[in-house]
Amino acid sequence: MQSEISHAVKLVQKLAAEQKLQSYALTGAGISKASNIPTFRGDDGIWEKYNIDEVGTIEAWMNNPKKLWTLFAEGIGLMLNAEPNAAHYALSKLEKNGFCDSIITQNVDSLHQRSGSQNIIEVHGNFMRFRCTDCGNKKNITAPPKIIPPLCNCGQMFRPDVILFNEILPEKEIKLAYKTAQKANLVYVVGTSAEVYPAAQLPFLSKQNNPFGQLLKSFQKSLERFFLFATILLDLFENLGRLFHV
Repeated sequence: MQSEISHAVKLVQKLAAEQKLQSYALTGAGISKASNIPTFRGDDGIWEKYNIDEVGTIEAWMNNPKKLWTLFAEGIGLMLNAEPNAAHYALSKLEKNGFCDSIITQNVDSLHQRSGSQNIIEVHGNFMRFRCTDCGNKKNITAPPKIIPPLCNCGQMFRPDVILFNEILPEKEIKLAYKTAQKANLVYVVGTSAEVYPAAQLPFLSKQNNPFGQLLKSFQKSLERFFLFATILLDLFENLGRLFHV
């Protein structure tokens, strides 16, 4: 692990010295595992407990939104009680000190925001925000809904402002994510199995389209190795701090 950290520090140092550093982080569910939010894949993942077709698709929502809201409310309560962990704070520090321009996240739990990160691109939406199914009104939440399903002021049903399977991804966020990836020369990949496209393509797009393209890979095939990635990020920041006096 120390050799990986040393390589990472030298890479960032070189790019920063040349004033060519353009970087971002791509994060997935694994980064929030230590915050007690279950991942989607893996032995104890959500999709091991629930059928995707029954609870995770837009068709399931259209067929029985009240059933899904019962599950959604539980998930919202879990996320509201969760706290950012070491990896979230490490990325926030990297961003604050100019070593990570933005975070492209597949997560919907707001933990990056709560850890202090500012420039966040949410490609799958956010569970901490509701969207009216009729008028499109959006509402940030701080507590689980008391009434299931929750209703907008217009009288129609709210839904979580997230992307379900078989839905079109948000155009604005996807365009921004691709633009970010195409110009970047360094990528932190944290807590993702890199199986869900198009987000999984972004790091390789960065490497393919940029002669300086490099990947600091933390692919989480084994989600139990989470703390390794948090340690790498924290050690990376500490080393960069000593090098650049931040």
